[in-house]
Amino acid sequence: MKNQKKRSDSRRLTSMPRRFELTSVALAAALILSGKVYAQESSIVNGTDGKAVAGAVLPAVSVNAAVEADATTEGSGSYAAKNATIAGKAAQSLQETANSVSVVTSQRMADQNMVTLEDALQYTTGIKAVSWGTSAYYSARGYPLGIEYDGVSLFNSIQYQPQLDLAFYDRVEVFRGPAGVIDGIGNPGGTVNMVRKRPLDTFHVSTETQVSSFGGVRQSIDITGALNKEGTLRGRAVIVGSDEHQSIDRYRKKEFGVYGILEYDIDPRTTIALSAAHQVNADSDYDYGVGGMSNGARLPTSWTQNFAPGWNYTRNTIDEVSLNLAHRFDNGWKSSTSLLYRHESTNATDAYPLGATGTNPYEQSYYGEVNRIGYNSLGFDTNVSGPLHLLGRDHTLTFGASYSQNTKVQGYGGESLGTWNVLDAENIPKPDDLVPSYSYYHYQQGGVYGQARFQITAPLAVTLGARGIWYQETSRTEGSDWSTQSRINGKFVPYAAITYDILPQLTAYASYSSVFAPQTGTTSSGAALAPQSGKQYEAGFKTSALHHRLNASVAVFRIDNDHYAISDPDNPNYSVDAGRVRSQGWEAEVNGEPLPGWNIYAGYTLLNTDYLSGGTSTGESYDAEEPHSLFKLWTTYRFQQGMLRGWMIGGGMLAQTATSRATAQYETGGYAVYNAQIGYSFNKHTSATMTVNNLFDRRYYARTVGTYFSQFGDRRNVMLTVRTDF
Repeated sequence: MKNQKKRSDSRRLTSMPRRFELTSVALAAALILSGKVYAQESSIVNGTDGKAVAGAVLPAVSVNAAVEADATTEGSGSYAAKNATIAGKAAQSLQETANSVSVVTSQRMADQNMVTLEDALQYTTGIKAVSWGTSAYYSARGYPLGIEYDGVSLFNSIQYQPQLDLAFYDRVEVFRGPAGVIDGIGNPGGTVNMVRKRPLDTFHVSTETQVSSFGGVRQSIDITGALNKEGTLRGRAVIVGSDEHQSIDRYRKKEFGVYGILEYDIDPRTTIALSAAHQVNADSDYDYGVGGMSNGARLPTSWTQNFAPGWNYTRNTIDEVSLNLAHRFDNGWKSSTSLLYRHESTNATDAYPLGATGTNPYEQSYYGEVNRIGYNSLGFDTNVSGPLHLLGRDHTLTFGASYSQNTKVQGYGGESLGTWNVLDAENIPKPDDLVPSYSYYHYQQGGVYGQARFQITAPLAVTLGARGIWYQETSRTEGSDWSTQSRINGKFVPYAAITYDILPQLTAYASYSSVFAPQTGTTSSGAALAPQSGKQYEAGFKTSALHHRLNASVAVFRIDNDHYAISDPDNPNYSVDAGRVRSQGWEAEVNGEPLPGWNIYAGYTLLNTDYLSGGTSTGESYDAEEPHSLFKLWTTYRFQQGMLRGWMIGGGMLAQTATSRATAQYETGGYAVYNAQIGYSFNKHTSATMTVNNLFDRRYYARTVGTYFSQFGDRRNVMLTVRTDF
């Protein structure tokens, strides 16, 4: 969408000081968007009598209005984002953000055929995305991730939970490390911000059709534009549907989703936006995989084997409504207030193998279960931000308040199904007496926050921030009364950072972040877990070169954390306090367009996770499922001229070192998976790509082998994608 018109153009025009008159609206728009001083030369300029005057030169015009920062990536055609909203609510320069932030842009989503959040995070620096049946869980720097939707934080809405299709989103922003000042509970690993698509000013329609060699098809259509002559009312609708077989035998996924948004300019400075989404995912014959043998060896079997009964089935539904009111003041300040409601439901009946019961590794005990889970989440955030001119310098302030609550209803029932041959699991009969019993959980958190960026000198800036938090967790079982499991009032979470511009394109930074995150698990005795508390230190360099077309960064970090909860090895449904742990390492990332037509993304992470006070485990890794080294790459080149003009080639890889789960005897060796792509643009409206995933048909585990639940990675497959854009 190269011809995308920014929604804020008219607003910038109205906010300009009226120090001059322009004879051309087009010239005015060009001057305002540039934010620079121009000396426009022309061989023909209208004279005072209305006649052309040859050789006349327009006088230099000074434009005082600054270009409004925008983090939108749609239409940029690049893997490099200039700004992001996750670090400070308003759009903020990545180069001047004193933390590690990655942005999966709209262009990279399209090039890599990303359709789920797992797809996006699988190719994000420092993130370990692990498949789990019909969903996934995510970690970074040795800890789980939190999530925001357009800057509104929701409690625990990413781990093991389905998400809306990426067709509804402009970009995915990832903040690595604790973001407690802005995010709230401050997950130590980081926070993901999923940013929705907004309407465009002009009519636009695009479609995407995908066909997979596994046997499946996916179709989406995206329509947007102005809904009145003035352009003050804009709308957008996205519809997506798919029916796809998977890498293992019998597994089939279906999806239908719809997203709509209306945006209305109440006046030139005030905009209200209302969006809604509905999505249904149905998975049949899905498989949690099989575990390793008691001696740690793998069960000899085909890499397409499905170990699930033929009646495994789950249906997930997501409904979401969001409201945002934004206002831009005359003095450069902005306010934004957002309200988000989200309902998720899961209805699942399945069974899975728990391990061999005797000497025959194929004869394993199966456990059947039924899950009826519902989440009702409400999130609210209001903030103001803007410039402050003090002591001859321009500074930036942000203040806000937020609240979120989550009510979870979980019905669960299960029973042993006896011993069955895992190679004949399809014929396991479905039990009739799986009846769920229900538990209820209610989480609330609120807080006020503030952050100030002081420009001490031209190259030196200091950022200070803090948040006050209150939190409460209550629960009850069926037939019992509510009881309070955890309550925290007035917890203070500080943040401090410094940036120094060595060159206009090169910035050094260092930051300190406090860790405070309540934990919802319990011990086997039913006792609540203490909140995590600790600190992160991070330092690094960032550069934005070639007129912001190429970004690069490198960072070192250390997180020391107390009371970190891990799974109880003797009681899988419970947790234990691991004491004090430390994660440390370094990351490097580069993304953007170093040459016309060449886009590249590459990210490397080295991570060590150690117990500092874990008894006999002291010095060992507390999170061996995250690899010590992780490398991700994707690149494309679009030929600009000559006989190959219109063609595109691309490819990438994901490589990681060995990981383990449960105990070291179940270690899975390192692996690398390669992908390749070729494409052709028939004209400016239609293009097609063919992608070969897992080019060399590498056999690997998407989830590391353990005593059970060890999923195979996808085999080699081919995807044809056709896109139209009008």
